[in-house]
Amino acid sequence: MDRDADSRTTDLAGLLTPEERETLRVALDAGYFEVPRAATLVDVADALDRSEVEVSARLRRGMGRVLEGTDVLDAPVAVPDGAPDRSLDRIFDALRHPYRRRILLLVSEHNPRGEDEFGVEDLATEDDDLELLTAELYHRHLPKLAESGYIEWDEDERTIRRGPKFDEIAPLLRLMHDHRDELPNGWP
Repeated sequence: MDRDADSRTTDLAGLLTPEERETLRVALDAGYFEVPRAATLVDVADALDRSEVEVSARLRRGMGRVLEGTDVLDAPVAVPDGAPDRSLDRIFDALRHPYRRRILLLVSEHNPRGEDEFGVEDLATEDDDLELLTAELYHRHLPKLAESGYIEWDEDERTIRRGPKFDEIAPLLRLMHDHRDELPNGWP
């Protein structure tokens, strides 16, 4: 093992409690993380002589700590020749929810856009609960769009503007706008 790998292993070891490390090791060795699974939660719990609830909690906490304590989710993903480009998945994920579609269409019309220029009521349908929609907007939809790079959202300034990856989604937004009469109900 090279020196960098040794140092990464040491750094990661401090993230987990001994119980979490043992649970993850037993689960990995038993095939719990394989697809399809070679071992169930019951199998791992039996091997550790622990309850399923305790083992499940250790697995979730341990995986959460590893994911939070490393940059594995932030590392750039290399797309090998012939492998699918996941940007289309990211685009469709952003467009999956009607509120996000409406936010993106509103932002595409004007840039920068103050949040006050369009209110929650502009995103709502008559069946929506405005209080719930407001919470979802600030805690789910705006952060998701900002994380994907399609918008830049400044909570303090209350502005939303096109993000660095907006050009990636803009052609689909134009298509949606130009063909809005042909889209299913609920679109945009």
